[in-house]
Amino acid sequence: MHIAIFMGPFARGARDDKPLIDWCLRGAETAASDGFSMITFGEQHFNNYEPYCNPLLMGARLSPVLGDAWFATTVLPLPYHNPIRLAEDLNALDQLLEGRFIAGMSAGRIGFSPDFENFGLDPKQQRPIFAEKMAALKALWGHRPDDGPLAFDGPWVKGGVHGRLMPISYRAPHPHLAIGTNTDPLVRQAGVEGNILFLGPCPLDDAAAKLALFREGLAEGGHDAATIADRTRKSMVHHQFVVADSDEAAWEQMSRMTPFHPLIDRRDDKRPYAQMHADSIADRPGTPVEKANETIVRGWMVAGSPQTVIDTLNAHAAAGFEMVHTRFGFGAYNPDLWDRNYRMFVENVLPHVACTPIPKPERNEIQADVVAGPLPVSGPLGGPMGIAAVNSTEPARRVG
Repeated sequence: MHIAIFMGPFARGARDDKPLIDWCLRGAETAASDGFSMITFGEQHFNNYEPYCNPLLMGARLSPVLGDAWFATTVLPLPYHNPIRLAEDLNALDQLLEGRFIAGMSAGRIGFSPDFENFGLDPKQQRPIFAEKMAALKALWGHRPDDGPLAFDGPWVKGGVHGRLMPISYRAPHPHLAIGTNTDPLVRQAGVEGNILFLGPCPLDDAAAKLALFREGLAEGGHDAATIADRTRKSMVHHQFVVADSDEAAWEQMSRMTPFHPLIDRRDDKRPYAQMHADSIADRPGTPVEKANETIVRGWMVAGSPQTVIDTLNAHAAAGFEMVHTRFGFGAYNPDLWDRNYRMFVENVLPHVACTPIPKPERNEIQADVVAGPLPVSGPLGGPMGIAAVNSTEPARRVG
């Protein structure tokens, strides 16, 4: 099994920014040395969540110290980005990590904070913006200098490439892509396109159904058995974890760490999280609000003794998940408590679930120019002083 860890704390304001950035970097390096398979960072803006803001900067900072661990973004909201700059940045991080990188992307979140408006975008155009920018990314990764200029002239992507995109990615033909979604049509489409699937929190039975739908999409897309196995291996579902000496103590700690959950309606449901979880498992009748809250608790929260958490991870493996996405620092600001929670998992759970590294890229998955290495010192240098000529009289190939 592969275990990934998400570094995504909340700040209370600007004074927490530096301590939390340092905590995330220190925790990521520690997790890599403790044997976690993958480290993940997200991207947020304007809202105190994930105050490092830019996961690509964090990945570049961490690249020399991760050892065999992979790095992933969970997730980049693609509509906010210039695809030309993003393609360059993703390629550079892929090079730094030698292909041990997954660029998780989404169409962005509406309602949590006014990100679209702040970036001058229309949230009603969320999906078309995502589609146009994803098409631009793929055009950029498929473009070669001898193809001639490449131009973009769509509603949301302008500009182009006269020359070459640099650096090239380490992995061929581009860095691994994952789609972060829980929406069934998008889950299937992620498989059809041969991407990886990053599921957000959801109960295991729902997650297993979505994983099966994703695999149907992979088959529908005509992908070979090796690709289906690889994309399945690297797909995952996310939960926040609390490990304590007993189930009761773990749920009590979960309540302390998350006294308020934005998705749980407390107006007409005062039950503690432990009772919501127990009632859901027992399938007891309840009001629509109560049943909705139970689904949130079962999807987001894993709390229990070491054996309970081991059993939960084994249940994920039995349901087809070869990787689970964990999180130990969440809720109210308390780095000491987060660290104790993490150590309980590392010392009492991790040794019993056979956490293994994700395989590195095979030679045939690496760009030929990376494998070949640098040109000989006496070889061709392109234009003057080694700068490749970019002037061209050819008409640009237009996208969009």
